Amino acid sequence: MTVHRRSLIASAAALALPLARPALAQGNLESTLLIRSTGGVFEAALKRNFFDPFSKATGVRVIPFSATYGDMMAKTAAMQAAGRVEWDIIAPQFSELSQISQYLTDLGDCGATPNVTQQGVAGACGRYGVLYLTGGQCLTWNPDLFKTRAPQSWADFFDVQAFPGRRALPNTGSPWATLILAALADGVPREQLFPMDLDRIFRKLDTIKPHIATWWRTGDQSQKMWEGDDIAMSLMWSGSAFAAKRRGAKLAWTYNQAIADFGAWAILKGAPHPNAARAFIDFYMTNPEAHAAFSRETGYTTSNKASQALLSTEEKEELISSPERLAGIVTVDYDWLAANRAAVLNRFNAWVSA
Repeated sequence: MTVHRRSLIASAAALALPLARPALAQGNLESTLLIRSTGGVFEAALKRNFFDPFSKATGVRVIPFSATYGDMMAKTAAMQAAGRVEWDIIAPQFSELSQISQYLTDLGDCGATPNVTQQGVAGACGRYGVLYLTGGQCLTWNPDLFKTRAPQSWADFFDVQAFPGRRALPNTGSPWATLILAALADGVPREQLFPMDLDRIFRKLDTIKPHIATWWRTGDQSQKMWEGDDIAMSLMWSGSAFAAKRRGAKLAWTYNQAIADFGAWAILKGAPHPNAARAFIDFYMTNPEAHAAFSRETGYTTSNKASQALLSTEEKEELISSPERLAGIVTVDYDWLAANRAAVLNRFNAWVSA
């Protein structure tokens, strides 16, 4: 399956209003379900709006587990190699499902999860996973430090003379957004980001490395660092920025040059609880009110196409889901990434550690 940028954006932006009920055959469901999350307030919002209601409806106990993106993919590969799969649902990027399909259950046309096609946005059903949220990886900053002029691009992130202060970047085992922002800051046009000129990118990264005060590993850490790390600017997931601001952090962000964060639910091949996993994904796509509540709590748009109609204009203001914002989002070429993943990751890890 090749997922194109235009189809992803159309999927994320679609709005229509049919309703259906989840098809839950409790007698066929296992008693437990393990789902990858990222911890913190994001996991709490998933639990409150989706995990707990699913457990109440089915009796299936949902056990979320936290893992960085890199750890999730490393353990997924290790479990498959060992023939001992312990997890049920992981959360990769929707765009990379075909590149990691050797680890994933083939969902076909999502016939076993009819609510995905009936209540999800157009294109939410992928052969190896289901789109479940739409966000961006954004430039964020402390507005108290930049009262006369706010940063608006990744070039500003690298400009420590005009925008002084300590920076933060992720070290999650998935450095692609960091590489992209460095290329954009160095003047590479977005349509020429791939194939990546890694020598040029790392030369640019060398100029900002002395100013990186925090390498955050989880969304929760990226929120809490604003409380005590004296950070001026960072790359953050839009939902994490939204949550941090709600917790009282002095925080602003822009969707200009935001890098796509389109999350998927994917069932691992050989998952120990496959029936419960399919039932959860089908259940997830129902109940627009829960999706709207989740968006209000996390700042992410979900793939339930009825939910956005329940949000006020003010509530939508900080979401990425407007057509204008989605049109400007930067996407990763996961075909290139699949061919170069190990070498690029090794080089980035060595660079961070040096």
